[in-house]
Amino acid sequence: MAQHTGDEGAAGDADGAFEVLDRPLPEAVRRRVVALVADAFGGLTVSELPPQLRQYARFTPNRRAKFAGNAMAAAIENDAVFRQRIAARLREAQPELAEALDNGAPPAAADPVDVAAVAYVMRPVGWAKLVAAAGEEAQRATAERAGEEAQRELRRLREELAEARGAARTEVDRVRQELDAARKEADGYQRKLRSAVSDVRRGEAAVRKAEAALEALRAS
Repeated sequence: MAQHTGDEGAAGDADGAFEVLDRPLPEAVRRRVVALVADAFGGLTVSELPPQLRQYARFTPNRRAKFAGNAMAAAIENDAVFRQRIAARLREAQPELAEALDNGAPPAAADPVDVAAVAYVMRPVGWAKLVAAAGEEAQRATAERAGEEAQRELRRLREELAEARGAARTEVDRVRQELDAARKEADGYQRKLRSAVSDVRRGEAAVRKAEAALEALRAS
């Protein structure tokens, strides 16, 4: 495996110095760049850090990323010397990926966001295209996740609709049964009422007949 020195890193940065991004750095790539810088930060002396970053020298990588993320991103973008120093640390930490990027052939199985972040720091020839491709891949992944989430939400809504329909059918059946029972009960009351009315009428007829018989006896 070829060995690279800090000077070679500087040369690589110069080779890619005229390349620029035609759009903002993808957020996923920016976060990975900040994480890489936060990790590599500890390999530099305080004097090797830009003045605005020296106060974070004793921070852990996670705290650096949290409190100095914007400052580190700005330093990587605008301070070529600092960028080359971080690139040298990345070459030591990820020699195979660094060599592949120098050769213009990033590993096919590598995470495109990782590739883009390292390329953004190292600035080999073609780094801008790698970053752009990673942004497009991140957008595709985001769109796929959004589509999957929409499908899950659609399935959930369909399940809720099916449950609601089932509950509505159950409720309709219950109300129908209660209505049938009430109707039958009302029919029974009506029959009893008709029977009672008939009994009253028969009783009234019997009273009238008895009264007529009584009157006839009185008249005789």
